[in-house]
Amino acid sequence: MNTFTRNILKGIAVGLIASFIKSLAEPPLQKIGEKMFPPAPEKLDLRGADVTGHPQNMPPAVLAKQVYYDTTKKELSEEGTLQAMKIIHYALGTAIGVSYVLLVRRNRRFKIGEGVAAGVAVWALTHGSAVPMLGLQAKVSEMPASWWVWEFGSHIVFGVGMEQSRKVLNAVF
Repeated sequence: MNTFTRNILKGIAVGLIASFIKSLAEPPLQKIGEKMFPPAPEKLDLRGADVTGHPQNMPPAVLAKQVYYDTTKKELSEEGTLQAMKIIHYALGTAIGVSYVLLVRRNRRFKIGEGVAAGVAVWALTHGSAVPMLGLQAKVSEMPASWWVWEFGSHIVFGVGMEQSRKVLNAVF
């Protein structure tokens, strides 16, 4: 197997592992955030503000419902929405993982802070800018303070997960 193919496979694994870790980290981080900064109930109704109570309102779910309606002119079921949300979450995480592995291979500076900088960059490029601009999430300035703990925090966890799993996979093959 050539190096490029090996790195693509590592990137796929890195993205899937980091996405899984992120999904595990979000609910407890949300509890911590809401304990530290109790949100007003109406703030949790904002698109993207409540991963545990309103998963159908998270950006991948909003995107799935929008694409489904635009293509079929029908509403996507709640079960279909949640399934599509997971597919989008893991597909995007995989694409980011592949990009990360390829970028770090070319320039070690991308792994600054053992993946923390990568997690911050991923947040900034997604939930910090593109996702609100696309209308998939409320504006960052409107989000409750508790959102910053779990959303920003889970992206740092994602970045660290990418770097640590990359290191393990490099040691294995």
